[in-house]
Amino acid sequence: MAISDQIIAGAVARYDRERDRYIKLAARVADICRSNIVERHAVRAQITSRTKTIRSFEAKLRRFSKRLDKRYETVEEVFEKIGDFAGVRVATYRPEDEPRVADAIRALFTGPDGSGVVVDLKDKLDPANCKFYRATHCQVFLREEELVGDYGNLRGASCEIQICSMMSHVWNEIEHDIGYKPEGGGPGEAERGLLEVLGHLTRSGDAAITQLLAANYSRMTAQTGDFSDVHDFVARLRAFFPDADLSVNGGQAFDEIMLLGLSSVEKIEKALGGEALHPEAAAAKIGQFNKYLNASGSPELELNPGSSDLLLISLLSKFLDKIEENHPAGRGKGRPSRIFYLAKSYREYRQAQAGKQNAA
Repeated sequence: MAISDQIIAGAVARYDRERDRYIKLAARVADICRSNIVERHAVRAQITSRTKTIRSFEAKLRRFSKRLDKRYETVEEVFEKIGDFAGVRVATYRPEDEPRVADAIRALFTGPDGSGVVVDLKDKLDPANCKFYRATHCQVFLREEELVGDYGNLRGASCEIQICSMMSHVWNEIEHDIGYKPEGGGPGEAERGLLEVLGHLTRSGDAAITQLLAANYSRMTAQTGDFSDVHDFVARLRAFFPDADLSVNGGQAFDEIMLLGLSSVEKIEKALGGEALHPEAAAAKIGQFNKYLNASGSPELELNPGSSDLLLISLLSKFLDKIEENHPAGRGKGRPSRIFYLAKSYREYRQAQAGKQNAA
């Protein structure tokens, strides 16, 4: 037996004591993904979290006890080797967005002992053998700056993030329950046949959703009037910044223009002038500001010239006072947002530029 009954009992008892910790971890990881991927970068996705139940954990260890490749000799080893006590799923509308989400997760979290996030693409497409599983698995830990206050006890605890398209998620979940955890000897011929049919449907569904969103995007580019949402904003501004991915940092730029009352292309053009919608001019401004940020020791605030920051730099230049007013910091207001620090740094940048001009 690979895992003894004594080790199983000890591991289950420890997990029973620590489960609240993993519930908190899963919720926090999901919140970080939601605010920084779906909202900030305007990625169409649904984010869910779950924590393994005590019963399912024990059942997993019982299954492992029948496998020779799962030789866990101590309770500590069980907790070192099993990484899905806390789990988060990012189900994207389009499979094309999965790599972008994985890149964002690499930036948002850390791996064990501060190393890089472990990312494992599992693409097992083999229709002849009824295999359609595809997902990217990321094993993540919270960054040091997150391990404060109520989250201090999450140091050393890891969470598994699975990234897949919504259609892939359907097949993955059903196959997991019927095929991976089979009852009564495993799926029969009829079940395998229907799983294969479902697998082909999910693949064609991925393609249909991608085409549907492309058609929706094309229609939105021709709309006028106020923006309906961040995706409408990204679609209509794309004509002005054709080489940029405006979904990157799009949520933040959209939030700012709405707070400033610039709820349409026409209002943006009237308030900012044509130069604000000129990519080369905006990129030059970003280059100058980024140079200052690096020199002042704040490279983490650098703007991205291939993103909606092309519009944000013009907002900072024209409406700095109003942006500062919209994002006050102080007791009881929570952790300041990225735009708060950008506005603060842009104010200092302006003062530095004015000082140079006066000196000259």
